[in-house]
Amino acid sequence: MQRLHHVGPNGAPIVQAEDVLYLAQPHPPQKKPVLSGPDIYKKRICGQKRDLVLPETVKLGKATHLAFIVRKESPWETYRKVYDCHLDGPLVVAIPRVHPSRLVAIRSIRRKDINEIPRFFERLQHPCIHSCQQCFLHQDLAFLLYEYIPVSLDHIVACEAYLNETELAAVLAQVLEGLLYISSQRLEHPQLTTINILATERGEVKIGALDVCVPLTAHQAPHYSHALKAITVELMQKYNDRHTEIKIDSTQRRSDNSFTTSFLSSIASNASIERLREKLGGARAI
Repeated sequence: MQRLHHVGPNGAPIVQAEDVLYLAQPHPPQKKPVLSGPDIYKKRICGQKRDLVLPETVKLGKATHLAFIVRKESPWETYRKVYDCHLDGPLVVAIPRVHPSRLVAIRSIRRKDINEIPRFFERLQHPCIHSCQQCFLHQDLAFLLYEYIPVSLDHIVACEAYLNETELAAVLAQVLEGLLYISSQRLEHPQLTTINILATERGEVKIGALDVCVPLTAHQAPHYSHALKAITVELMQKYNDRHTEIKIDSTQRRSDNSFTTSFLSSIASNASIERLREKLGGARAI
């Protein structure tokens, strides 16, 4: 119903009592217009039908965070690139397009036997190696998704603070655990360096760059003496001239009767990984 407004001699409206009562009455709230497009935070699914993660996880009978998932699509439909990085090899640091709450590391591999790549990385799952969590197959590339670990042992070597013997033993023990597992899979890591070994903020040490591993023959044993000695010396004295013979500086901080001297002697005698692991005792975390 249209309301009539009275005006005074000067043209100003006269406010009457019924007008005040009308304005005081509750009115329905104004509704926002319906948007024609989806919300910007929602993922738009286009193109051909894709494999869903949940059914495959249920089929594997594992928790979602433990199951290795293979998806036949580009990872950039799910993740957005943040920056390039070089940690245990070149990779891309990315963030999910929906609910961007965590960073992930994505490495791309181009090989002729692209369908063999998921099977290779699915079986390499251990707490002391940098295990792949998902694999995206798109065109002629395999994209491997990992937990993003921004610190390597090379960063610890560059840090001014020295590890004490307990911390050093914990690092080496986890490296040996990872090597034992890799050897159990009849593989050898030919590029074992401080650059390719990662360390989490929880004190977990993980061997990375597993894509360079080579198979062992039936009667072949892995050789890690040179690599383990170099890693130990670098962690002890904070540097190592990789172009000369590996040796301990006479001015280095640890005494001659320390466990590290004994450990290095065992390495020099070509002791097995199992024997070296026993020598370090039960240290497992930094």
